[in-house]
Parts: sequence; structure tokens; C-alpha cells
Amino acid sequence: MDCAGEQATIENRLGRAGGLAALCGSRLCPPEIPMPGLPILSRSAALLALLLQDGTVDLELTSSVVALDPGLAFGTLYLANLERNGQVEIWLFPLAVVAAGCDRLLAMVNGSRKVESSYDCGTSGKFRQLYLRCVQRACIAEWLTSVLGNANPRQAYVVGLLSGLPGMVSMAGAEGLELSDVATATLPRGFLGGMLSTAAAVSGGAAECSPVTSSVLLADALLGLPGTDAPESSAAVRELTGSPLWRAWEAGSTRERCRILGQACRLAKWAGANTPRLSPWDFVARLHRRKSWE
Repeated sequence: MDCAGEQATIENRLGRAGGLAALCGSRLCPPEIPMPGLPILSRSAALLALLLQDGTVDLELTSSVVALDPGLAFGTLYLANLERNGQVEIWLFPLAVVAAGCDRLLAMVNGSRKVESSYDCGTSGKFRQLYLRCVQRACIAEWLTSVLGNANPRQAYVVGLLSGLPGMVSMAGAEGLELSDVATATLPRGFLGGMLSTAAAVSGGAAECSPVTSSVLLADALLGLPGTDAPESSAAVRELTGSPLWRAWEAGSTRERCRILGQACRLAKWAGANTPRLSPWDFVARLHRRKSWE
């Protein structure tokens, strides 16, 4: 997808003279909007409220908060695509923040349930584990597509982050059951296609997978393996090198695939340890530097 083209379209919608500052400058009460229904992390709510309180918004910082919270990411994409009317579809988080608008984002955050305070301890813990796994999956999927090619790594990240949507909906309760209709009506078709093909592949209904879907499924498979300090020599990792999922790239010897999967295992371990510990912007910066976890 053409990022520059999307940016130009959004700027035209907002008015080139005003841009994001004009969008965020109004403190009028936004119109009532339906809430997507997924809970968000309390840390995300606090950070986003802080970042959006001024007229000047740092898109890099704000997008990093969105990128590490599946519930918030879903809601942001939902708001960004509410008025698409068959036109440009937005899935890049910086553009989604612009299109959603500060007031609507704040209204969504204030109206959403919080993982830590809206559920009992057991359910809250399960949500945190699920959200962490979503971030790990997204990091691995993004890295695999950046190394192997044939797909947009940023799209792989988004699909990896939100492919856990069925589990989120299930834990969210009865209100969350309406999310399938919300997703179909408001989320980008390209994103939904990635989610649906991933779900079909998991259930055995897809003989061929796109590179994005394959990267997400490989990430899931790696996250299901027992931990090891020497992933390249792990029998489970070596077995995964023969998976049909590699047909999406048609490249690499068994040794090379082991090396790639070994690095992905280290990335998953690093992401699991640092997602709760680092600030979102520091996490994203270190993730893309790679030397932090390799």
C-alpha cells in the first residue's frame, strides 16, 4: 500500500492548512460514537491521554502506544475507517491516529473497559497474557517478512497483532460478540483478508497461504514451542523448517531456516521480557534497531 498516497488523501480530508493541529485543536465534545468493546491496558489509556492533551501530537510516540495494545489498535483502526465510504483504507497506525482524531480517540479511551480494573484478577491476567502474545506474534511476523520479503512488514505486524481477535472477543463477554459485525463494517478489507486467511489456514481450510499469513502462522508455531537456550539446535525448530508455510517464499536451506527461526525465538523472548518493562516508544525503537535483541 502506498503510504505517501494515503497521507495525501488524509491531508486533503483534513485540509492542508490545518492538518493534524487543526484536528486536535478543537476541544468540542465529539459526537457519540459506538465503542468497539475490547478492553485496553491501563498504561495505554494513561499514556494516550497524556500524549493527546495538547494540540501538537507526536505521531511517533502516539503510534507506538497503539502498536503495543491490541485492544487500542483495534479501536483506533475502527475509528480511522468509520467514514471510508469505499475510499482509501487505513491500516498504518500513524495515519490511523490522524484519521481517527484526538477527540474521538480520547472518547474511545475514556469509554473503554480497562484490562486491569474492569475484570477479576484471573480474567485480567489472561488478557495481559493474550495481549503480550499478540505483541510477540506481531514482532516475529514483521521481522520474518522483512527478512524473507514478498510482503509488507508493517502489514504483517498489524495482522499479527490483531489475529488474536477471536480470543479477545471471547474473553470480552457478550458485548464483544458484536465485534465481528463492527470489524466487517469498518476495518480495512486487506486487513480482514489477512485475518480470515490466517483463521482458515489454522483450521486446515487453506492449502496456500500468503507471505503475511505464513509469517503470522510461523510466529504462532514458534510461540507454542517450549523455551530453549539454543533454538537453532532444537528438534522442534528443525521440524518447523519443513513446514509448508515456507512455500510462500520458496527459498532457504534447512540450515538457513533454522538460523532465521532461531533469531525469531530470541526476538520473542526479548519482546516478552521488555513489552511490560519499556516505554512503548523505547520498545519500538529498540525493536527496529535489532541489535538490542539479536
